[in-house]
Amino acid sequence: MTARGIDDYQQIARLHMDGIDRGFLRQLGPRFLTLMYEAIDRCPDSVLITEEQGAVVVGFIAGAASMKPIYKHLLMRPLRLLMALFPSLFIPSRLKRIWEILRYSKHEYSESVRALPAFELLSIVVTPSQRGTGCGERLFRALERYWQHHGTTAFKIVVGDGLQPAHRFYQRMGAVAAGRTEVHQGEGSVVYVHQIAAAF
Repeated sequence: MTARGIDDYQQIARLHMDGIDRGFLRQLGPRFLTLMYEAIDRCPDSVLITEEQGAVVVGFIAGAASMKPIYKHLLMRPLRLLMALFPSLFIPSRLKRIWEILRYSKHEYSESVRALPAFELLSIVVTPSQRGTGCGERLFRALERYWQHHGTTAFKIVVGDGLQPAHRFYQRMGAVAAGRTEVHQGEGSVVYVHQIAAAF
């Protein structure tokens, strides 16, 4: 898919809503996720790769060198962003967690994590009907190829402690635990690093 439209981003947002049920971003709703994945797709230092069957997105993977350009892109559309976030603006706990995400994006965490690669796998989701078909691995390898083409040799992946299937998947792909962090207070995560093989 080379030219995406709003329907594609809405499909990706729905996949995120259905496939990442423990993440905070899901609480911000599909309208915000639609804007976020559009921003990821359009910013030069981030990437959004999809797998489709016909016109249906059945899986996606997203990555970025930094979240700052993505947030800047979102802020350039203030009305759409305000409308997407409007319900959350009256829930103090959600505002607190939004602040925690913004703080995390500024690398306000331990020195050991700060020394890891800047490039990060942000999210990967495969629709239930495609699980076990190799779709997740194809998306992961596609991200490797993309970043290798752009001169990247490694990237990190932040995985919440309770997401055991995700831990097993990334370990199977070759990622190695390299540190710990807290994106949200009191919720620990393992930070993996995946080295891209030179001959990949």
